[in-house]
Amino acid sequence: MNSIGELNRQQLVEILATVLGQSKKEIALSLDSQSLLASSGLLRIDVRMHNTLSNKVDLLEGLEDVLTVECNDPIELLKRYFSLSKPASLTLENFPHLGDQSKRLLRYLKGQRSRIGTNVLVYGPPGTGRTEWVKAIAESLEYPLYEITSEDKGREGLIEGRRVELYKLAQCALQKNTQSLVLFDEVEDVFPHSISLFMERKSQSGNKGWINKLLEENPVPAFWISNSIGQIDSAYIRRFDLVIEIDTPPRSVRCEIIQNALQGVDVSQDWIQQLADHKQLVPAVISRAVKVVQTIAKPDEPREAIQNHMLTLINSTLEAQGHPSLELKSLKTGLGYSLDYVNTDADIEQLVMGMQHSQRGHFCLYGLPGTGKTAFGNFLAKELDRPLLIKRASDLLSPYVGVAEQNIARAFKEAKREGAVLQIDEADSFLQSRENAVRSWEVTQVNELLTQMESFEGVFIASTNLMNNIDQAALRRFDFKLEFKPLKTEQAWSMIEAIFRQYEIHQYDQDCIWEQLKSMKVLTPGDFSAVMRRLSIGGMLPEPGTLLSALEQECQFKPGYVKRTGIGFMSELSH
Repeated sequence: MNSIGELNRQQLVEILATVLGQSKKEIALSLDSQSLLASSGLLRIDVRMHNTLSNKVDLLEGLEDVLTVECNDPIELLKRYFSLSKPASLTLENFPHLGDQSKRLLRYLKGQRSRIGTNVLVYGPPGTGRTEWVKAIAESLEYPLYEITSEDKGREGLIEGRRVELYKLAQCALQKNTQSLVLFDEVEDVFPHSISLFMERKSQSGNKGWINKLLEENPVPAFWISNSIGQIDSAYIRRFDLVIEIDTPPRSVRCEIIQNALQGVDVSQDWIQQLADHKQLVPAVISRAVKVVQTIAKPDEPREAIQNHMLTLINSTLEAQGHPSLELKSLKTGLGYSLDYVNTDADIEQLVMGMQHSQRGHFCLYGLPGTGKTAFGNFLAKELDRPLLIKRASDLLSPYVGVAEQNIARAFKEAKREGAVLQIDEADSFLQSRENAVRSWEVTQVNELLTQMESFEGVFIASTNLMNNIDQAALRRFDFKLEFKPLKTEQAWSMIEAIFRQYEIHQYDQDCIWEQLKSMKVLTPGDFSAVMRRLSIGGMLPEPGTLLSALEQECQFKPGYVKRTGIGFMSELSH
């Protein structure tokens, strides 16, 4: 075939007209970029001046094999390129967090059956159920959903860029079916990062607006699914009718998904609740871990072992994806959170009761580390029956200009979407006085946080150990500014009594312990937690002398600590 040598377009038309016994005008029209052959993706014509015949006309991959098959149904004939999607394994009820988007999209698609250029862009992290949601939408409409294949017949990946031709073919073949939808998954290769590849595609199409045409002239409504849209030019994004982000489901939905996935697997409810706290734990990771555990677990394997199997599998995937691993609480501390252990001038119980009615408020919590600021956020979220979203300075700060502001905005957006209590620890990193700012981004970070606070109608908590340098305009935006102080002596005594009751320790000298606690003016609930963890790891019981000595060690490096004086005190505690 290539023995003819290199051809220009006119020579190609003449040769094909002679071989096929057709007029040159008919051949020229058939090879035009607007012809049915080209627009359907069945062939591409190299528009460059000269090339060999085999390279000048490029048939859709595998088309010659398809044309030799006897089949009366054109759609069945083309199943190598696109096919009816498999039934959805979930329904729209499994996506309550997308309720508004689902209703809006259903109404829109029902009213757009005859309109050309209906396109929906769906994006979000892998494993969040994007494809299943689209399938559930199609089944709710009772419209057939056809999926563009991502592999050829030999199960090998298609050449990058050829799936666009498959999409064009599906649009052409399905255009007379008034109740069809097209699913184009993994569309990253349609909007490549590579400029050279992008320019090559445009030259092959003979039109720099070839992507625009894909989004403006499709007769069948199409779903385009991508992991991210960072590489897509805004000029293309605005041509989609709806752009829908599907992020990790909110905690309540994650909990339900985990419950369903773990049916038949012996794990505790507390363990499930802790899993649901991890935002990056998407449904697909859970399902795959369950599949492996159900295969490898022995019939009589204890719950603890099964939970360890699950945790190992989940963490290996999370770490490979660059996410933090799950750290589930297992050590016995002997302590539970109680407002009785919070030392602040406000009536904290009355405040929490009021919050249960208003469900909104901005709090600035300040004080020494360990006084219970973060723990209070967790307690308040549970009392309000809301998830808690904690962000630390390390989660939000970035060495790149503007990224910290984007992270702050994203945190408030996430809290709003999940209906969560948002708590930013180490908030002094973002709320430093703008009068003392040296760099422009120090000002823009404060401005961004203040802007987000103004528009956020939920519960926001900023906690800090440093209060002196907080921007005054920021302080005015907080409804409550609560100082969390070290424990009063009677509060510390109550915590010790609770520990002794749990460990059934009955022999101790109350007066001696009280005197010891009176000298520890900087003792906090966090000190108790640290001490109890340390004793638990070392296999030691919280005997009076051991416990008081460990608490004093926690205090001795804090400002304001006054060393106790006395002789033989610890020996008295032991009797």
